[in-house]
Amino acid sequence: MPKQLTKQQWINVIEIYKKQGISDAVKSYLKIRKHNPNLKELRRWIRKKAKLLDNLGMEAFKSKKGSGRPNKRDDSDIPQIINDLTEEQKNEILEHWIKEQRNKKEKENLNTFVTLTKPLKGKILGMHRTTMYKKAVARKYKFDYLRDKVTDIFNKNNKIFGSKRITAELAEEGIIIDERTLRNYMVRWNLMCLTRQKKKKMENKNTDVKFEDLVRRNFNPEEDNIIATDVSYIPADAPENFVYLSVAISHKTKMIESWKLSQSNNTQLVLDTINGLKRKNFIFHSDYCFQYSSYKVLDKLKTINAKTSMGRVGNSLDNREVEYFFGCLKGEYLNHLATAKMKFNEIHKYISEYIEWYNFKRKQKVLNWKTPASASAINS
Repeated sequence: MPKQLTKQQWINVIEIYKKQGISDAVKSYLKIRKHNPNLKELRRWIRKKAKLLDNLGMEAFKSKKGSGRPNKRDDSDIPQIINDLTEEQKNEILEHWIKEQRNKKEKENLNTFVTLTKPLKGKILGMHRTTMYKKAVARKYKFDYLRDKVTDIFNKNNKIFGSKRITAELAEEGIIIDERTLRNYMVRWNLMCLTRQKKKKMENKNTDVKFEDLVRRNFNPEEDNIIATDVSYIPADAPENFVYLSVAISHKTKMIESWKLSQSNNTQLVLDTINGLKRKNFIFHSDYCFQYSSYKVLDKLKTINAKTSMGRVGNSLDNREVEYFFGCLKGEYLNHLATAKMKFNEIHKYISEYIEWYNFKRKQKVLNWKTPASASAINS
């Protein structure tokens, strides 16, 4: 198997990319190099090569000076060089080397020199001989005793809790530590949270209808009477390559009060979400997706005395509460599970577990470090 593609092989792959698309280009590449690369990185690399070929022509494939692997150094001639040196030359080189060792800020322990005794190493480095016998003592830190507890909280919460939430968890147990201090400890303990990746949102808007925005970005109302809703696409091994998650969340308590997962993004999905709500006389806030302006949904809302409210087209922040939840669900959890290879029931199980954890375990700063379930109990 060749380590790299030849110039002609790259040209063939790029021609396939231009004529048949990136998928066929990737297949052509893998036929030549039969290994398991990062496909996302490989697609990026093929596009980059194609762009270079368009801009620079054949110059794009010319190796630049200094590129590639460096040549292996051959040190077999060193013994002969030493034999050729005079005593004066040897002394000059040794004097220069000893001065270099003493000038270094971080002294080397010279362990590679087997024949040198420790007192002699001390003389070379300009250090007292007793220093050479000292053993390095691992530094003890004030809050190292919390390592097991913090690691346990971190792992129990799917590596999602950062220093702020763990600080709040510890405070409940009477352990007080500054959030920034804990962050530094977590870095040293190699406890790194999963990070989010931005993705484009796909949706169909119905701009033929107009509804007033009754919420006007009031994300912390005095009364618990605003329910926000939306539908999100989740990659899956399904007929449409996606499954669709509809949720209804309280603006006041941030509690997920109803949710449904479906293989079809239709009006019935929204109706099932509304049917899961155990309340009446509230504001039902959404964006302008086609389901929310359908007659069936509007009629259903009338039967439970719910007022329809819609944010402005193209302003996702008008529906921030739901957007925030979807960002947490995907960024903290689903994006790290490769859902595109999962069946409907498996994804449903994971989402159910996450929403249960989100409602009853995930503390939020906006709720004064309470969970949505605790905030809901206070406001009920």
